[in-house]
Amino acid sequence: MKSIIGLILLLFLISCRAKQEPKSAEVNLKSVQLDKTITNQDSLFILQVNLSENFVRIIPPEISYFELPDNSVKTEPFRYGDFNADGREDILVYMGACGTGGCMYGLFLNQYDNYFKLAFFDYLKNAEFKVEKNGLWTIQSSEELEPYNPYKLQISIFKFNKDKYKYEMDSAFVYLDKEGEKVMDE
Repeated sequence: MKSIIGLILLLFLISCRAKQEPKSAEVNLKSVQLDKTITNQDSLFILQVNLSENFVRIIPPEISYFELPDNSVKTEPFRYGDFNADGREDILVYMGACGTGGCMYGLFLNQYDNYFKLAFFDYLKNAEFKVEKNGLWTIQSSEELEPYNPYKLQISIFKFNKDKYKYEMDSAFVYLDKEGEKVMDE
C-alpha cells in the first residue's frame, strides 16, 4: 500500500513539473524576442567614454549618414543624466561647430550597455536643464538677440517626445528685461 501511494505521489510530482516547464520556456522565449526588438543594434550608436581624457568616441550605425559637424574638435561628455526617465544614464555630448548661435550638441539615450540612440542634434547656447515631475528633462537654450545685450534673449525650450523618441522644440519666445535695459542705457 505504501509503495502504491509513493508511486502516485511520484507520478503527480512528475506531471506537475512537466506542466511547469513549457510555461517557463515560453516566458524565456518571449523575453528573448522582446529584447531583440528593443536592442536592434543596426540603428544604434556605440559610445566609448574615456574619462581620463574627457573624450567620447562616437561610432555611428553602419546604415546611417551621420557625420561629425567638426572633425577637428574633441567630442566631450557635457552632461550625464536620465533625460528620458527610463532608469539609464544618457549622455549629452559636445560636438563643436560653434558659432554665434552656440555650439552643436548631441543627446544620446542609453538603450543598453554602450549602445545609444541619437535623440537630439542641434545648437545650444547657455544650456540649462530642468527635471520635470514625470522625470523627463527639459533642455533650454538662450542667446542674445542684440550684441552685448543680455536683457533681450531668444529662449528655445526642447522637450522629449515619447512617440517619436526624440527631443523637439516645444516653444521659443523672446525674453525682455525692461528694467535691465534701462540700467544698460544709462
